[in-house]
Amino acid sequence: MQKSENEKTTLNLKLDNRSYPIHIEPGSINSESLRQLVQQSDAGNCVIITDHHLYDIYSDWLKMLKVIVVKAGESSKDICVYESVLEQMIKLGISRTGTIIAFGGGVIGDLAGFVAATYMRGIDFYQIPTSLLAMVDSSIGGKVAVNLSSGKNLVGTFYQPKAVYIDPLLLKTLDKREWANGMAEVLKYAIGFDREFFDELSKYTLTDIMADEQLLIPIIARCCKIKIDVVEQDEKDMGIRNLLNFGHTIGHAIEAHYNYEKYLHGEGIAIGMAIKAKLAVDSGLLNEAEMERILEVISKYDLPIKLSDMMTKEEVDQLLSYIIHDKKRQVEEVEWITFKKLGQLESKPEKIETFIEQISKELLKA
Repeated sequence: MQKSENEKTTLNLKLDNRSYPIHIEPGSINSESLRQLVQQSDAGNCVIITDHHLYDIYSDWLKMLKVIVVKAGESSKDICVYESVLEQMIKLGISRTGTIIAFGGGVIGDLAGFVAATYMRGIDFYQIPTSLLAMVDSSIGGKVAVNLSSGKNLVGTFYQPKAVYIDPLLLKTLDKREWANGMAEVLKYAIGFDREFFDELSKYTLTDIMADEQLLIPIIARCCKIKIDVVEQDEKDMGIRNLLNFGHTIGHAIEAHYNYEKYLHGEGIAIGMAIKAKLAVDSGLLNEAEMERILEVISKYDLPIKLSDMMTKEEVDQLLSYIIHDKKRQVEEVEWITFKKLGQLESKPEKIETFIEQISKELLKA
């Protein structure tokens, strides 16, 4: 993987007559453009939405603005938390010309984006992702949502930010498990969209990437470019963008089954990708060596390739019940994302009963 010669990269996501920049720059949290955004909010019509963990770390910076703080973790992507944030927005006096800054990982980006999309019929918002997962994936493309007890991201919309500011230095506060959580989405792009990228990532370890900023920045940029290309072709997830959900249907079911406590998002996705690779061998779409290599690289980045505990048939049925409510279901079918080959995916409709039966067999083997 080439070293980064220029520390600052600006990419643009273009949608019809709309476009917004994605700035990748170490230290951009203190950049002139971000300072100008903060200064424009002096009238008190801007609010940062963040979590309590980040507020404790960055309180000196955050106190410049009005701040709404929620609990860290997936539990804050809840319809009740969403309602609470709306009420706080009203109490803070944020008007229809107001601005929201989402300062956090994927949970905060989804929650704050959905608040922005719906508060007074929609106000501007900016993304400042603080996790690797959010930097390479969820902060880009405008998918915003909250969860219901029935499943993940069941209430949401497509609402693009005005800009995304990616500051890799913010990752310094993450622990190793959170780094691995983000690498699951990086591996999704490599395994599903870019064989050369996969081959390059196979040379490194999680420790290598955590320690080398000049290695990290090109990885972030490469993922962002793939995401931009897909979203520009299919903003509303009606076709090719569905391929970005590789491993997610299974992963979301795993997260929900364990009440978003046992497995992080990326861990669930990693297991989902591993299951898809195994099923691709059964279908003749991957050979055994390719499947083993995928599992090896996922494991190399400190991610699981199977559930940690053996499951009974009843437990598997309970887990897979979440797929019935999955947002990608179409009547009695789901979109089955699988391989054309390593580095290239395809999507085709599959009867939900067949889909669940195949996944059930793999989970019971684990």
